[in-house]
Amino acid sequence: MENTPTIFVAANYRLGRWDFHVETTLDGKPMLDLWLKKHIASFGGDPSKVTVFGESAGARAIEVLLLSGKIQGLARGAIMESTVGRSHISPTSSTANTVWDDFMTALPQCANTSMTDVQCIRHLNTSELIEGFNNGRLFFNTSRPNWLPTLDDDIIPGFPSTLKPDHGVLEAVIVGCNQDEATLFTDQSVNSTQAISDMILGSPPSTPNASPSQRKAQLQELQYILDETLALYPNISSLGSPFNTGNETFGLDPEYKRTAAAATDMGFHAERRFHINHQLIPAGISTFSYVFTDPDAVPVQDFVTGTPVPGSLGVLLKVTHSSEIFYVFGTLAERPEVKQVTLTAAKLSDMMMDYWISFANTLNPNDGKGSTRPNWPEYTGNRQLNGHNTTTIKDDFRERQIAFFNRDPAVFGH
Repeated sequence: MENTPTIFVAANYRLGRWDFHVETTLDGKPMLDLWLKKHIASFGGDPSKVTVFGESAGARAIEVLLLSGKIQGLARGAIMESTVGRSHISPTSSTANTVWDDFMTALPQCANTSMTDVQCIRHLNTSELIEGFNNGRLFFNTSRPNWLPTLDDDIIPGFPSTLKPDHGVLEAVIVGCNQDEATLFTDQSVNSTQAISDMILGSPPSTPNASPSQRKAQLQELQYILDETLALYPNISSLGSPFNTGNETFGLDPEYKRTAAAATDMGFHAERRFHINHQLIPAGISTFSYVFTDPDAVPVQDFVTGTPVPGSLGVLLKVTHSSEIFYVFGTLAERPEVKQVTLTAAKLSDMMMDYWISFANTLNPNDGKGSTRPNWPEYTGNRQLNGHNTTTIKDDFRERQIAFFNRDPAVFGH
């Protein structure tokens, strides 16, 4: 392992109504009380060597702060794992404000009071807030995500795909995805093309406050994209996700693998390629990219959405969304379902931790300390790190399909 002193700072940021509220009269600037650079020296850290680090929605948050320039001066590097790219921006503050209204309606203590909404909820205890949260049914919901970054003409001035980062906003990044990201979210009872249709046609307006004619034109374009997507992702099991599993369907309808493949590419791999090639590299940001593919990965506990069905991915739900986290933190052996960590998985975990620590300290994953590991070159279309055998590959898998999604990401509300 790397023998490099490193300070790891973690923030509990998934606080829902306790932190991520959007209310049009509420000044959001207190949320930007970013104290790390100011105070890290008190803990023995170097304020000139801050690297921000996130996965999934955390990676998306870093991405939008990078693109808007708000991160400049606060950090010099970033690690973004499995950035979620599809429809994770609320078009306007007024749209997101409906979630606030639902919450306030579910708080009877605030129904008849002269206090403002914010003043009222500050007088409530945790139990009362939780009751309102539950009564308002403001849970995590894939059909209506309630806690989204919101266009505000400041922190997020436009859809991320339309933004260009300034030169010097960051010096270097690591950005990557897992091979079968969307297998974790895809409804295992799917048996038709309806899920793909909902995924595409359900995209939010591509223009804030879109007029009816603009929305109609967008929906016509989305219908064309749907038709092409079904052609680019035929219902052939050997082409579906989990990838590289042949004609195996795991007891599920073949449409499952088709849907998971389209969702993985549209939501993750297309986002990664677009971000690198159209935003990071043009801004002069040194970029290291990976695809996590380890077949010895620890199975993620089944996250079955929809109606339970007899079939299940079971132990093959491996290189899905979040599966690399156990490697990055070295917690493979702590998973209760893991009887024994394979030597290859343990070795890969050591290498990933050393790559990450090396990058945090030098902005280069190749400092030569710690485990023996292959050189990880800066990204080009021909050079991307691939997990398990840890080798450099050409980043051209499903090139035609992913390029199609990246023609105009803003049409999806990206």
